[in-house]
Amino acid sequence: MAVGLHKYTVVEAQNAALGQAGSIYHGGTDTITGKFVAIQFLEDAVFNSTNGLVAEDDSFFPNTQNGATGIDSDGDAVDAVTFPAGMTIYGKWTQIILASGKIIAYVG
Repeated sequence: MAVGLHKYTVVEAQNAALGQAGSIYHGGTDTITGKFVAIQFLEDAVFNSTNGLVAEDDSFFPNTQNGATGIDSDGDAVDAVTFPAGMTIYGKWTQIILASGKIIAYVG
């Protein structure tokens, strides 16, 4: 059985990467859930310190702790980072909570 990125055909993977499954504008501090493959920052943004960015599993955002907010190899939490306007990050997330900023989350 195919897993990860290999579960999609080439065309499906390209469509997902291009936002063909849709997108959600998010400019508040409420929780949004779903399956997101990219996050584009419309203005400087910071994720909530309590599960503000939850990866689908550890292989898509290394060193997360059972779905908790991402922690890098140096022990830095993703909620301590300001993501600048204009940046886009790619991965597989199931939950997004902003502390501040505005984003477009691409469904995939």
